[in-house]
Amino acid sequence: MSDNPKLGQCCMCCTEKNVRNVLMLGYKAPIPGHGWGCFVCKLPADGAVAVLCDRCFDKLRGCKEDVTKHLRFACRGYPDQEGRIPLAELLKNPKHEHDKALHEKDDANFHMDPGTTNVPPTL
Repeated sequence: MSDNPKLGQCCMCCTEKNVRNVLMLGYKAPIPGHGWGCFVCKLPADGAVAVLCDRCFDKLRGCKEDVTKHLRFACRGYPDQEGRIPLAELLKNPKHEHDKALHEKDDANFHMDPGTTNVPPTL
């Protein structure tokens, strides 16, 4: 995998240089099926994403407030193919959120024996 994937423009500053950070947003993407989803809670891949350059990502690192306050755009669908949408327009879309109860149940069912790791053995 390349250190510089093709993700298009940064959703904060609009540069195309070093854009390699993907944020999952809590809203439905404009193009269903072209976003993030979750296998655990069976959330379809309808969640919107934003992509950031390294510089903008570093500015948001450790941000305590809602990061959407800093974004100008979100991705319409696939970041490198389907363009951007103004963030104000995206925020009108329905929410896209995990089912926390299903995640808690999944976490409770996942356990490891003491002394083991989750690293698969090498062949």
